[in-house]
Amino acid sequence: MRTIRTTLAAFGLAALSVTVPLSTAPSASAGTARFAGCNNEYNGQGGYEGDGKVHIYRDINCANQIGNDIDNDSDWGDGSGDVKNATNMASSVLNSGIRGGYDAVAFYDYTAYSWEYGFTCLKWSEFYADDLTDNKFSKRTKGEDTGKAFTVNDAISSHKWVPESACGGIFVD
Repeated sequence: MRTIRTTLAAFGLAALSVTVPLSTAPSASAGTARFAGCNNEYNGQGGYEGDGKVHIYRDINCANQIGNDIDNDSDWGDGSGDVKNATNMASSVLNSGIRGGYDAVAFYDYTAYSWEYGFTCLKWSEFYADDLTDNKFSKRTKGEDTGKAFTVNDAISSHKWVPESACGGIFVD
């Protein structure tokens, strides 16, 4: 009887050691891979946590930084300011601002902080949006596309630091 239990126990552990890693490894790896770039930028290699800036990236997962800014920039395409020649290029963003007051970053579809054409925000507590392809600006309240909301990816033209309450509940994630 003891031999049967030992054999069954050993078989059960062997089955678990084969089944569990195979079934959990892909999802764990996918989750880790998805967030590794932004986590590394915030906490690790980049070490941007608390540097007071918004960081803008050309690719998803916080890859290929195209700019960063401690203050506001009304036109990412004008070649001046801290974010230069970056209009309609951002696919991920990171908020490493200082908590309190103006700690959310508002991103605008148009220049000059034109919220009427669509905006969205990144909360201080959210840290980053690793993939802007699944986020939309607010619905437009002006122009021929009034009432439509457009995708944020490759569409940001300006940003401004605002209190979270100014975002009207419209946030990237």
